[in-house]
Amino acid sequence: MLNRPLVTLVVLALLILCGCQQQVAYHQFAHIPSAGWDKTDTLHFDISPVATDGDYSLDAQLRTNKAYPFLQLTMEVNETVHPSQEHHHDVIVCQLIDKEGAIEGDGISYFQYQFHVRDFTLRQGDSIHISLTHNMKRELMPGVTDVGLRLSLAH
Repeated sequence: MLNRPLVTLVVLALLILCGCQQQVAYHQFAHIPSAGWDKTDTLHFDISPVATDGDYSLDAQLRTNKAYPFLQLTMEVNETVHPSQEHHHDVIVCQLIDKEGAIEGDGISYFQYQFHVRDFTLRQGDSIHISLTHNMKRELMPGVTDVGLRLSLAH
């Protein structure tokens, strides 16, 4: 027979861990062609109407490989909330490699990063259209493999 106090402790630990996580309302990646992310390639994300009123956190996610030649990547993020037509424009500077040359992301041959974009207060039924472009001087960004967005309900 299992030790009842041990089982109770494990169940409580799992409940605490699960209760502290954010509820993900949207999480999607767009794949970038192997040649790289062209400055004219706008990525579009359509977030379906949210089920719950609340405060939401929007994060941009990025995957790169060792072919990426710079320390950072600047992205422009345009968000339009429907039906209110509320529009936001954000510029985020994504630090990928620190000054000592250490990679800031997680991974071995591909690296994943997450950067906060903004917080939203959304009402039930609101949806968001988001467009993303890179804002670097170089037209083609090699080494960027995927760009994603994550919208989470903050508790």
